[in-house]
Amino acid sequence: MRVDLRAPAWATHLYSDLGDWRKAPLPVSEMRPFDLPDDVYFEYAWRDAAGDLQPDPDNHNPGLNPWWPHASHLTGPDYRPDPYSLVGAVRPRGRVLSLDLPSSILEQKRRLMIYSPPGLADAALPVVLYQDGKAYYGWGKVAQVFDRLHAEGGIEPAHLVFIPPIERTAEYAFNPDFRAFLLQEALPFAEERARCNGKRISWGASLGGLLASMLAWERPDLFQSVVAQSAAYLFSEDMDRTNPYAGGESFRDTVLTNEPRPIRWHLQCGSLEWLLGCNERLRDALAERDHDVELVIRAAGHNWVNWRNGLADGLRFALGTGN
Repeated sequence: MRVDLRAPAWATHLYSDLGDWRKAPLPVSEMRPFDLPDDVYFEYAWRDAAGDLQPDPDNHNPGLNPWWPHASHLTGPDYRPDPYSLVGAVRPRGRVLSLDLPSSILEQKRRLMIYSPPGLADAALPVVLYQDGKAYYGWGKVAQVFDRLHAEGGIEPAHLVFIPPIERTAEYAFNPDFRAFLLQEALPFAEERARCNGKRISWGASLGGLLASMLAWERPDLFQSVVAQSAAYLFSEDMDRTNPYAGGESFRDTVLTNEPRPIRWHLQCGSLEWLLGCNERLRDALAERDHDVELVIRAAGHNWVNWRNGLADGLRFALGTGN
């Protein structure tokens, strides 16, 4: 698909998936037509003279990025959203618990939600632990995707546990106290109310995907599977955390220098993301160390539309009846 964007008179730069947004904004004076895959979902915005990002006034597609209201989008002629992501106004069918957990480790009250399928709230089931829990429940609507797959018999029932962050980067990036909170307080607290049958899946996106991976790696006695969507594997403890484009690949180093874990890995990433390379290298490192790993790549960038389109695949991997 050939794209020929026309900059508004007030625009100074194009920010987009192709330039990793803030990493490499393109001056309007250097813009030329460019090609994208025919099945692409592509987001972009214009920067004005004050440095603020603005949507394209000539693009009347509705905004779909809940994190970035300034993001306009284009889709290729072959783009199709995953049909299971099109939940509309349907509400979750099962039980939803919204709970407060006083944490002695974090010395504050934390919020979590538990979703259980209809009629199975008291059953011992697999547990899926979601980082960015509010986003997965509210924006991703993973409970509704789960309901449809489960009703069709494509996945086994499970309890879904959603934990939102408060200070996301500080908590998710190599924070042993937050990991201890999740493993020693939040998970036991949730499983007192939604019993686990011994099967657990660790799930997250972006920096939450890195955290989900670290949790399972540290506790393979608890977690058997990881679903990581656009995980920030280009991160290291010594990096400048305000610059997500220039870290080391410390989790990959961990995989290569330690004994393998009995964990199954489902990685997803967009082909337009700066994180594609580190996800590919982690897949190769896991395969080299004899882990069960797969990487799904979609023609998209680092956004919730991409991740929502991957929810059904992740649920089939984690809870598929043939697994």
